[in-house]
Amino acid sequence: MSRLLEFIVNFIVNKIILWPFYLPIIFLLKEVKCTPLVKNNGITILAINPDRFRDGELESLARSGFSVLLMPYQWQTRVFYAYKDRSSKEQFKNPPENSSIYIDRIRLRRYLSYLLKAIYLKKNINCVIGAGLFYNQDFDWGAVSTSIGTPYIVLHRENLVLTKHIHEATVYRAKSLRDTGFFGTSIVFHNKIMKNIYDKYSGISTNDIYALGSLRMDKYLNDIKGKKNKMNNNCITLFSFNVTNSLRGYMGIENDFGWHKLHNDVHTSFVDLAIKNPKINFIIKHKGVKWSETESLLKSINALNLVNLKICGESFNAQELILKSDVVTGFCSTTLLEASVAGKPVIYPLFGEAQDESYKDFLCFENELDMFDVATSKDEYKDLLIKKMKQPKVSQEKMKLRRLNFDKYVSLLDSSAVKKHTELIINEVKKISIS
Repeated sequence: MSRLLEFIVNFIVNKIILWPFYLPIIFLLKEVKCTPLVKNNGITILAINPDRFRDGELESLARSGFSVLLMPYQWQTRVFYAYKDRSSKEQFKNPPENSSIYIDRIRLRRYLSYLLKAIYLKKNINCVIGAGLFYNQDFDWGAVSTSIGTPYIVLHRENLVLTKHIHEATVYRAKSLRDTGFFGTSIVFHNKIMKNIYDKYSGISTNDIYALGSLRMDKYLNDIKGKKNKMNNNCITLFSFNVTNSLRGYMGIENDFGWHKLHNDVHTSFVDLAIKNPKINFIIKHKGVKWSETESLLKSINALNLVNLKICGESFNAQELILKSDVVTGFCSTTLLEASVAGKPVIYPLFGEAQDESYKDFLCFENELDMFDVATSKDEYKDLLIKKMKQPKVSQEKMKLRRLNFDKYVSLLDSSAVKKHTELIINEVKKISIS
């Protein structure tokens, strides 16, 4: 089947036959709906690789007046059968001249230039956005969009630089852009930490790199001030983490390097609390990433049969869970900062490998732990979860620290992220129309 698709796609690309891709894409393009309905500002955005955007981001753009269309991902990637050597992923972004990838790229981008011009004209698309700098799926689509005069803006989704290791990994990725280049119009990060790294190491003009906050946080910050943020819901939420959490890209010698004991101790302690407190509702929220290992652990202790323990997957909105929780716990996640700024007691587990000196460079929030309630053992962890549910008040001093760190790592506290993104997109579109 793969070889047949490769033959068909290459025939279509070589002959510049548009309709086999044009018609399905036009038919399958869906618009992001928002409520309440808002006045359209006349600009249509195409989101490529749309599932990579976080919940609420595209809806925020739609509520600010843009028409936001979703590229059907299957058809975005199907065109890559024009690459005959799809196994050499390490060469994809910067292939050697005369390599199979390099030659096929010229053919593919020539075809895409005709295809995208037709699609953008038909659907009045003024701007293209992607959710990350390093997705192979977006590489050619972004470059061709820019080459045919349509702004391509990357709203980079990974922005939490909380450890020495993550900082080093982020610098490494920024430096990689010196080899591959960036063929878009603008790069948008959530915070100045990320902007400063890419300003210094990426080789991209600082005028094309922005720190504008997080689109999905504006509404959340407003919800915090409203009736949705409640206490006394009799609910404790654990934002689950896997054993490689915050260890992305680590090339250690030890195969067992990871938060194995911490992961097991936190999850089993949480379940133990649920068993001993049947009148309290316990929630475990996961993202789906490497969930099978955690699920196996929970099955081994019969946790999935508990009436007062609910497992929530990717489809559940993390912010809604935070707002209805009395206490929140987790390890290395933006959700801890989101819960903090909402005034929730946040319990941070500092035991297991988290107390091991060899993990020091991988420990999130190491210098900001004062904004949480820190548990240094399993017993203290369980005691704090129950104690803080009964006594949830957070001091003003701690709240001040939480707000400073939310603004530093997550988003702008003045809820201006959507406004700033909107202004950038409009300005980029205007630049093209003027030229």
